[in-house]
Amino acid sequence: MTMSEDASTTPSPTNDPKPKDASDGLASLDLTPPTLVRAVTIGALSYAVAWVAACITTVLALLAVSLDDEDVSWWWILTAPGQLVAMAFRSPAVGSFDSGDEDFAMSGKVSVTAVPLTILLVATAVVLILSRRDERRGPANTVKGMVSLAVASALTFVTIAFVIALVLTPGEDDTSYRASQFQLILFGVAALTVVALVGRRPLALWSAFRSIPVAALDAGRAALVHFLVFSALAVPAIAIYIAAEGSPEAILAMPVALINLVIFALTLGHLGALSANGFGGFFGGSDSDSDTFWLFSDDAPKVFLLLIVFAVVATLAAAVTLRLRHDGAPRTTAHWVWTPLVFAIAGGAMSLLATVSFNAGFGGAVGGGVSAGPAAWFLLVFAVWGAAAELGSRTIAPALVGLVPAAWQRRVVGQRPEPLAAPEGPPAEAAGTAPATAPPPAAGQALDARTKKILIGVGVLVALGIVAVIGISVANKMYFGPEKQAEAYFDALSSGNADDALDLVRLDYSSDERVLLTDDVLEASDTTISKASFGDVETHGDTATVTARYTIDGAQQSQELTLEKTGSRFGVFDEWKIIDPGLGTVSVTAPGASSLDVNGLSVDVEGLDDGVTLPAFPAEYQIAPDSGSSLLSYGAKTVTIGKDEESLEFEAEPNNQFMAQVAQQAKTFLDACIKRHEAEPEGCPNRTYWSDLKDVSWKLTEEPTYTVESDYEGGWTFSTQTPGSATVTATEPGLFDGDADSKYTDKVDISISGTVQVSGDAVTIEVDDSYF
Repeated sequence: MTMSEDASTTPSPTNDPKPKDASDGLASLDLTPPTLVRAVTIGALSYAVAWVAACITTVLALLAVSLDDEDVSWWWILTAPGQLVAMAFRSPAVGSFDSGDEDFAMSGKVSVTAVPLTILLVATAVVLILSRRDERRGPANTVKGMVSLAVASALTFVTIAFVIALVLTPGEDDTSYRASQFQLILFGVAALTVVALVGRRPLALWSAFRSIPVAALDAGRAALVHFLVFSALAVPAIAIYIAAEGSPEAILAMPVALINLVIFALTLGHLGALSANGFGGFFGGSDSDSDTFWLFSDDAPKVFLLLIVFAVVATLAAAVTLRLRHDGAPRTTAHWVWTPLVFAIAGGAMSLLATVSFNAGFGGAVGGGVSAGPAAWFLLVFAVWGAAAELGSRTIAPALVGLVPAAWQRRVVGQRPEPLAAPEGPPAEAAGTAPATAPPPAAGQALDARTKKILIGVGVLVALGIVAVIGISVANKMYFGPEKQAEAYFDALSSGNADDALDLVRLDYSSDERVLLTDDVLEASDTTISKASFGDVETHGDTATVTARYTIDGAQQSQELTLEKTGSRFGVFDEWKIIDPGLGTVSVTAPGASSLDVNGLSVDVEGLDDGVTLPAFPAEYQIAPDSGSSLLSYGAKTVTIGKDEESLEFEAEPNNQFMAQVAQQAKTFLDACIKRHEAEPEGCPNRTYWSDLKDVSWKLTEEPTYTVESDYEGGWTFSTQTPGSATVTATEPGLFDGDADSKYTDKVDISISGTVQVSGDAVTIEVDDSYF
């Protein structure tokens, strides 16, 4: 149906405006309701096929597990496929769990990123095929229409995938896993839109594709053939190896990770390496480790060397492809550049897609993760193999081309884009013509008599002298007077240009005292001066005083600037320098601080223990001392500095992180004491004062709370704010020989105190056991 026919059948606005609005919206995207429905159907059907493929691979994997005499939950058949489809677009499966055990409760979170490339291939292939069939059925008339249909299909697929992954989550009562993360939306929509576009319009027909260098396209085709040939050789080899290793049931689980396994094999066969990188943290500490595996590792099976043969065969196939694609034309330097480059890109893409990562955290105190996949440098290794393919296309490939059947040759060559038409050049200029040469100008006329010239010259000089004297006087007053220097100074301050302001003044402060007189600090101020004006200027010889008034933070202030004449410019214009700008100061005292944070910028300042006085331009400053540790905070204070002196005093305060570390270390100390099987464990607060007890067992029933105070010498102490309690159970021997043992129980208060040492972002407590 044509657009005119659509318009003729559209109801009039007076009868039913809503359908017209919807139709107009679709028309703006070059869509019609039927085409939109078909695009949505493509997305839905593609997801259904991908889900079925994921379901089949799930069933096969569960069968493999069940054949190994393992208990399995067949509910995974319903919940796992949706998660696999979502994970195919690099959406991590995030799981949370909570043990709920009264004695040892634990909660945590795990995240797994693993792209099942088999599912990704099925999803993209179905979108490509269905989009191509739909385009043949009813071609889109415009590029906008194609893009709109492709986006509609992609959005439909991703929306269904997100909802299914969100709703159908595998797990037990205390655990759940779902892959409905933002990566699904980000990568899914982008990837499927591109695939749908390629389906609707082959790459060879896109002008952007035709602008790609032919050498790059040839290399891309060769890399694809390289991967397919290697895969054809590696897949049966992988299956045979798995069966030979005594795990034939594992072959059932191969489909879900088949392409991932091929990429691992390809990495090894091309003399790359598989790397595993792990890291972990335990109560603030951290550690990391890494390991690599390649064909010549000590634990590598010798049969893996067969992968090198596969790599060589695949490289020869790529060389033949390059030869066929170039149609006998000589290879150029561009091919030496593009072939390794395209292979490097392909190697990097395979490394990214095949890498698997796992992260876990438990209760915020223990965490770790591991990632495994092709080493990051594999792209360079694959680029070398690309160069080998290029070399083979020039040497061995001509002899191998005849071995390839004609039908296969046509498939290998594929459809090559027609080169873009060269723009028409401008018409050639006519030869033998030259621009006409203009005749020389006529000679000037003779001047008047000599005396007349002299008189005119003298008159001009006198007039110029008079104008110069008046002009210099006015210029000195208007542009070079002391008030102009004062105006330039305050203009620089109001715009936050401290360096420009400093160029206009002469200061006797040392570099250590000028830490606030910088562009960065002044520009970062929320409030600077405004509405500057100037009163009378008093001049006494070479010295002048200018009174300036300005507004800062809503309040009006005034100050005097003293200037001195330092010379002249060109011998006629006065030069003035501000020798006393009347700066205000701020005195800061912060015992233990290592630097200051001023307006969000770190400023190195020494002497904060006893106090330091710093000059500052008129502005608002937010000042916060920095202890050099994230555990201590001085707080921030805001001060507006004009011409007067301001004073700020700070005291360090431990923050919640400080207190948490103290409490955690105190808990660790108490846990060690509670584990002691003694009535009076040495150096511990849990003491029952009965030394003959047997089978002593302690239990901390209530943990103490603590408070931290400064010892006024740069250190810290902690003490118990609210005592805890512990119970002890034991066996009490009979008082006399022959008396039966009895059960002994007691409840004691738990209190500890001691000192706290701060080192960077960590604290260490030392318990004072002199009272135990």
